[in-house]
Amino acid sequence: MYEAYWKLTARPFSQTAEPALFYRSRSVQSALLRMQYAIENLNGPCVVPGMTGTGKSALIRYFAAEYPRLRPFVHIVFPALSADELTRMILAELLTDTDVAVPASREAVFREIRSALRRHTLQGRRPLLFFDDAHQLSDEALLQTVLPLLTLAESDPNIQLSVILAGQPVLLPRIRRFGELSERVTAASPLHGFTAAETSEYVQQCLQLAGAERPLFSDDALTALHDVSGGIPRRINRIGDMALLVGFAEQRTIIAAEQIESLAGELLPNAA
Repeated sequence: MYEAYWKLTARPFSQTAEPALFYRSRSVQSALLRMQYAIENLNGPCVVPGMTGTGKSALIRYFAAEYPRLRPFVHIVFPALSADELTRMILAELLTDTDVAVPASREAVFREIRSALRRHTLQGRRPLLFFDDAHQLSDEALLQTVLPLLTLAESDPNIQLSVILAGQPVLLPRIRRFGELSERVTAASPLHGFTAAETSEYVQQCLQLAGAERPLFSDDALTALHDVSGGIPRRINRIGDMALLVGFAEQRTIIAAEQIESLAGELLPNAA
């Protein structure tokens, strides 16, 4: 709606986890390096804790896009299932033959998972199993689905499986409650909000990718945007997008700090 007014070719602030818009903050870069090391050396699962909106899903999607060998990419979006339901869902995602029926018994399901993982490995692929919102995994699912999968990958030289668990900060203390699971974790890579400098760089990157030929946010606006968002990418996107819309409606030439602060009161009342 506002793109033509600001002479943009696209909306700069997206709420979806698009790899092309990925920004490497310091904490993101650290997480990427640790995940790369763990996965390339088959050293066990990675845990990525972070507050809502810090970019955990964007991080994993970017990582998967950069490493096409990590296929199939099994993205578990709703992990709040029973252990049996979760295990069967994973098997269904790993099967290349959609006509194969998922067996009923738990033992048979894990046998099929082992066979599927071996087939993928033999064909030169390395499945990536990503649990989004992993803090929602029940204790039962952690011990009866996640742990057996890790044990399977660890004990079978004919299987190459990478596992990433991303969720709220409470995820790591929960995993530490279970010794067998905690001991297998290779890397814990917390994601944090952007610094003030990173917020400014991120906004400029988003605008440039959308075709901006001049600054659209004043320096004070960028400072205010960081302050009210806490550097959380999702909040930055929400406020930045709405600021451009309001600026268009009010026929402004640049976004100022007062617009950011006003919008924060509407969109992020707890952060303003």
